[in-house]
Amino acid sequence: MSSPSNGTDLPLFPFTRDRQLELPREYEQVSGGCPVPVRLWNDQRAWLIGNFDDFRSVLVDERFSGQFARDDFPCVTEAREAIDKAEKSFVGMDNPRHDQYRRMLMKEFTARRMLALRPQIEALTDDLLNAMERQGPPCDLVLALAVELPALVMCALFGSPYEDHQYIARLAAGRHGLTQSPEEAAASAAELVAYCAKLIARKEAAPEDDMISRVIQEWVVPGHLRRDEFADMCSMILRAGHDTTTNMIGLGTLTLLQHGDQLARLKAEPQLVDSAVDELLRYLSPVQFAPRRVALEDAEIRGAHIRQGDGVFAVNPAANRDPAEFAEPDKLDIGRDASNHVAFGYGIHRCLGQGLARIELSVVFTRLFQRFPNLRLAEPYEAIAFKYDSQIYGLKKLMVAW
Repeated sequence: MSSPSNGTDLPLFPFTRDRQLELPREYEQVSGGCPVPVRLWNDQRAWLIGNFDDFRSVLVDERFSGQFARDDFPCVTEAREAIDKAEKSFVGMDNPRHDQYRRMLMKEFTARRMLALRPQIEALTDDLLNAMERQGPPCDLVLALAVELPALVMCALFGSPYEDHQYIARLAAGRHGLTQSPEEAAASAAELVAYCAKLIARKEAAPEDDMISRVIQEWVVPGHLRRDEFADMCSMILRAGHDTTTNMIGLGTLTLLQHGDQLARLKAEPQLVDSAVDELLRYLSPVQFAPRRVALEDAEIRGAHIRQGDGVFAVNPAANRDPAEFAEPDKLDIGRDASNHVAFGYGIHRCLGQGLARIELSVVFTRLFQRFPNLRLAEPYEAIAFKYDSQIYGLKKLMVAW
């Protein structure tokens, strides 16, 4: 268990995010300011970094470790600590081990390979929108589109059977939740790794044209990557590929519907869609409590004395609202250049699949409003069910009509 660092008199983190699309009020102090001290569930002291420049500098500073297995690595709940200690993929490693493993997947996520997937993503999106139209309104957009599209895309890229997507999504949600017990969280994580191990064995016996089969042939068979290591990596890719994009589709659609002027501009100027995607990622920042680090030695940041063993949360929702980096940061403006946002993280752990996520979101927000130009909410905004109990912020459902 992580050792406390005399933080018992500090505000408890994470803060409650219960204002629908708005960030917690406490982030107003964090965005663009000095590091803010907080305490965690086990009374460990941690610091919130919401200044855009500090966010980026901390994440490339070797005085701060991203090694999940460390006893003093900061976690937002006891269940998350159990998950972190079981994490064996490179997402929880420092260099040089991080780059050693990440390099094995780089070819699968090149810009060229992602762009080659775009026609297939467009066809899959059209099929799902056709199904929505046949079903007729009202329709749950989360269930009909936001969950289905990332699952279908991951099937095409990764090689997991489509019929398993609801099972994968359930395990990913069980792993990312904030309210389950440590035992429940660890069981979800272990079950997803076990699923990946079985999938790897099937692909090794009968290779296909997919990511798993290619990595097996290039890295596993020659003995450069163990099968259990690859299973941990696959688990990380699966949960990231399903959960984050699903939540951005739902949140992004709702945000555009709530900002009629921006939606009207997107319809009139569809060439702005890539800019709109970056602005939505900046504005919404659905990954709530990452990236995280622990101080390996004492450090001074903007007058704050961070002690060895203190946790650090580089809070991307706060950094993406730094007024020194983004003018009027609380305003949604799809015409601004927000391409330098940090919703995907920064440094060596920057999201490997960001190119794929951007293409999926670009296709969705283009096709959705072309097909249903009169799309609107089919329930009061106040009644929409948000995921207040998850590391990945999002919607439980979004009822729409057209």
